[in-house]
Amino acid sequence: MVSPYHVLEQKRCLQEGCVHFIWKCKIYGKDFNCPRGFKHVGRNCGDCKHYYEEKVCYKPEPQISDTEMSAYLAQLEDYRYWLSTVIDKRVPFSGEISGVFPSLLKIVDYEKSETRLNGFLIRFEKAHIGYDLFADRLYLQVGQRFIRKYSPAERDYIECQAVLKTDRGRVVMINPTRIEYTNGDNLPLIDYSRALVGRTTGVIVKDNCALCKGCPYGALMDVVIIRPQPNQYRRFYCLRGIEIARECPIRLEAKIRLYGNEPAEI
Repeated sequence: MVSPYHVLEQKRCLQEGCVHFIWKCKIYGKDFNCPRGFKHVGRNCGDCKHYYEEKVCYKPEPQISDTEMSAYLAQLEDYRYWLSTVIDKRVPFSGEISGVFPSLLKIVDYEKSETRLNGFLIRFEKAHIGYDLFADRLYLQVGQRFIRKYSPAERDYIECQAVLKTDRGRVVMINPTRIEYTNGDNLPLIDYSRALVGRTTGVIVKDNCALCKGCPYGALMDVVIIRPQPNQYRRFYCLRGIEIARECPIRLEAKIRLYGNEPAEI
């Protein structure tokens, strides 16, 4: 299953589909050494006799009825118009916090990789932008100083001025100013030290990350591949270093506390 953003905005392939070429090597991974000394298939392999491309054709199909699809596309056009009136502008912003996560960026260059902590993302399930209620998930990006000053917690309330940006389908408010912050009664969701540790010890979740929904130790990581084949995508990242969601001791402990000795679906 592919997101509507990927089909309608990135690839724009709803009607015609799209073609993707995957770089391949006839001897790579077969105990043969590359005659040019390369360790990956890449841009410099095009004129090699062992190089070939695999052509893959994709044709997305809506999972809803034609009537629902027409209504969705009409709503999408309304959203695009509204977005054009506020994007890249500083606007009033207010909402109740539902989560705080480190903003992580992983850069891959062949076998080398680096994970960077690019501030923090404060999550809102809905918020007011100007006079409009944005009734969907969105984020406010802040830095280390904000986290240390306000110690954001669930159900805290924030009012500020911020610049509206989009990040591959996500609405992200940046550069908050004129901040009015109301603390609730809950404990802080994260601190800078824990985020630094998580950046080093965390891992990308390999199986169904839907099981991790609502976990305070989860975050979305942006992955940028420079070489051998440029690409960019997002993955779910566990700050506690749990690769297999079904085996997560934090989730299992929560299930035990909730159900006691009764059988529970995990």
